[in-house]
Amino acid sequence: MITVLIFTYNAGPRFTELLDSLQEQTLKPAQIIVVDSESTDETREVAKSRNCKVITIKRSDFDHGTTRDLATSNAQSEFIVFLTQDAIPADEYMIAELIRPMQSEANIAICYGRQLPRPSARPLERFARQFNYPAESILKTRNDIETLGLKTFFCSNSCSAVRRSVFNKLGGFKNDVIVNEDMLFAAKAILQDYSVYYSAKAKVYHSHSYSLPQTFKRYFNIGRFFADNKGIFKHAGLKSYSGDMLKAGVKTFWEKRMPHYIAALLIEFTVKAAACKLGWYCQLLFRSRHRPVERRL
Repeated sequence: MITVLIFTYNAGPRFTELLDSLQEQTLKPAQIIVVDSESTDETREVAKSRNCKVITIKRSDFDHGTTRDLATSNAQSEFIVFLTQDAIPADEYMIAELIRPMQSEANIAICYGRQLPRPSARPLERFARQFNYPAESILKTRNDIETLGLKTFFCSNSCSAVRRSVFNKLGGFKNDVIVNEDMLFAAKAILQDYSVYYSAKAKVYHSHSYSLPQTFKRYFNIGRFFADNKGIFKHAGLKSYSGDMLKAGVKTFWEKRMPHYIAALLIEFTVKAAACKLGWYCQLLFRSRHRPVERRL
């Protein structure tokens, strides 16, 4: 049995496409639970029309870790798939390919899938998806920290699956997390000698075109996240990961003879670095128990 958990807020027209595509999977979910944060459009009605169980929470109560733990407690199956409202399966094998590694390896705490750029995605976003979600699958363990660095802990809940018994044993997601609850769970699992699997065969279409102000806000929160969890992430190098990505981007756009995108990449990385550093220092200086949570699609 498979349970799919989807987290929504004004999900829009793509939501219908997502729900319909789940019914076309070779491994069909026995249960779909939609946790909605007081949508003002027809999100809840669409979910109910597709026989989903709908849980409504206050918008102000949404928290990446807490909300996902709530949804998981309502699941009836051992295998649980997490999706965001705009992650659309690329084919009918997405669920099967998320579950397959965990069926053969009991030590896998979480398996996450490959995110493909939408056809309308801009070149910078296409590059970012290709860098973070390559065509080769990989099993990541504690032994990989020295060579992979931060990428050892990289994980995304936009398309992922867990075995509920292992998930509960590890204590689920941390509550009151600004962003990156998925990476934090992966880090905790790996440091407790579980493994994380990236399945390049479990594919969804999922990408965004953030403006520079939106990028700044997101990376400001990422900086705050790393400041809050520096005890865990001392094991991996954030600067090394960023440097590798920048070098790969310059190489990619140079080979494609797109020098103007190298300039755009440098501007974007400057904004990200400044925002991340500012968020880091602000979090260390002005810690607060009541922190805004970034709504991630």
